[in-house]
Amino acid sequence: MSIRAPHAHELASIRDLLARSGLPTADLDTAQIDWLVSATGAQLDGVAGIEAFGDVGLLRSLAVAPAKRNAGVASALVRDVESHARARGITQLVLLTQTAEKFFAARGYRPVARDAVPPALQASAEFRSLCPASATCMSKPLAVKRVLFVCVENSNRSQMAEAFARLHGGAAVEALSAGSRPSGQINPRAVRFMAELGYDLAKHASKSLDDIGGAFDAVVTMGCGDACPWVPAVRREDWALPDPKHMDDAGYRGVRDEISSRVKTLLADL
Repeated sequence: MSIRAPHAHELASIRDLLARSGLPTADLDTAQIDWLVSATGAQLDGVAGIEAFGDVGLLRSLAVAPAKRNAGVASALVRDVESHARARGITQLVLLTQTAEKFFAARGYRPVARDAVPPALQASAEFRSLCPASATCMSKPLAVKRVLFVCVENSNRSQMAEAFARLHGGAAVEALSAGSRPSGQINPRAVRFMAELGYDLAKHASKSLDDIGGAFDAVVTMGCGDACPWVPAVRREDWALPDPKHMDDAGYRGVRDEISSRVKTLLADL
């Protein structure tokens, strides 16, 4: 897989891929978009672009050819778009999506109100007319610390750690969690005990490490040892916390509160 700027003769192919993917093309001749494409030889596998508005960028038109979906192309494009945006001095990315909210949420994007984004973005063609009002607006700050919490199932400890990193770190932290063998669901007890603290863990998803890209300022394994593969990070820690899924309520709350305390210490040291 090669990700690069497109050649001039590929612009028609970009337009065709976007049209086939149901994405806007009406303003492509006038909008100033930095495109990146994923290609296998002469064949375009995917495309994504940035439309810059000062230090805020509109991430738009992420599309992958049907034959290349679920092959990591979209994740690689988003990762490289973010790197390109940072190199341009962009500190925040905003997007509109009708179908990919979970995909972007797994990469650190969070829903925001449309009227909360800069006025220049609100005046863009994509905001004014090309995307319907039903589209979800999402945003991600780029100048943040990235923290990943890893366990086997991604259903208990790592999910609570991700939640506490969001609670304690706010917009200064991009917190993610994943599993080496994800269960595909959040433990209902984790949802219940985080709800006691006012956090809705049911909005999370159990994710695979294969779905998580990029480097991290800190990676914390939650006592899973060799079952957790290597992830690039500036700092690595293993919190050998017991899995609370078979504990009584008091034991589960004890693990939860210990995770909260450790997350606070971790974020203070980053």
